[in-house]
Amino acid sequence: MNTQVHWSGVRDRVIAVMETERRARGHGPSPYPTFEPVLTPAEITEVEAQFGVALPEEYRTFLAEVGAGGPGPALELTSLRRVDGRWGWVWDCDEDHPWLLDSSAPFVETEDWAAQQVATLRAAGYEPTTCDEDDDYLDDYHQVFGEAADRVWHLQRGRGAIHISDNRCRMTGWLIAVGPHRGELRDRDCAVNPPFTPYIDANGNRHTFRSWYLEWLEQRERTARRSTS
Repeated sequence: MNTQVHWSGVRDRVIAVMETERRARGHGPSPYPTFEPVLTPAEITEVEAQFGVALPEEYRTFLAEVGAGGPGPALELTSLRRVDGRWGWVWDCDEDHPWLLDSSAPFVETEDWAAQQVATLRAAGYEPTTCDEDDDYLDDYHQVFGEAADRVWHLQRGRGAIHISDNRCRMTGWLIAVGPHRGELRDRDCAVNPPFTPYIDANGNRHTFRSWYLEWLEQRERTARRSTS
């Protein structure tokens, strides 16, 4: 596949708009790289082998042509890095807690989440009793999994998806890597539950990684042009 179809010129466009914004604020060039380095084909193959999944093609080509992290919607993208010999998605340079994609099952859509929790609890030999208005069956998870309940609940909720972006205000973006909606994006408000909703474009269509990223870039470019006109 010709990867230039997706991302030709995008890296330079992002760098240009970021520099334009810095000049508009009276700052000089940034001393730091705009993007993480791109990944080699061998590195991408290593990532996919580790997680046992083929990355969505639009994201896969982005890693190869644009970078493994950098500016993006909802502030910035997470960085795909090798940490202690294993790949993971790192937010805000926190390499102690990388997101590790669990490709063992499809991503669970919001409307199916309560049923998934019930199935998990029953598989553990526990009949669900408490469906909390805000957290569904999280109280029952604490009964079954004890101190690990929050982590089990969180990891299961993100199964099949990549934590792809964050804005430091408890809003996170997720790229579905496994399941019928593979390649689509979901928005998660960490302050509420159920927290995942599709990112929608101006025509009401669900965003893929490419449309989501390019829409953000085009908006930044329009804003930058207005600020310098």
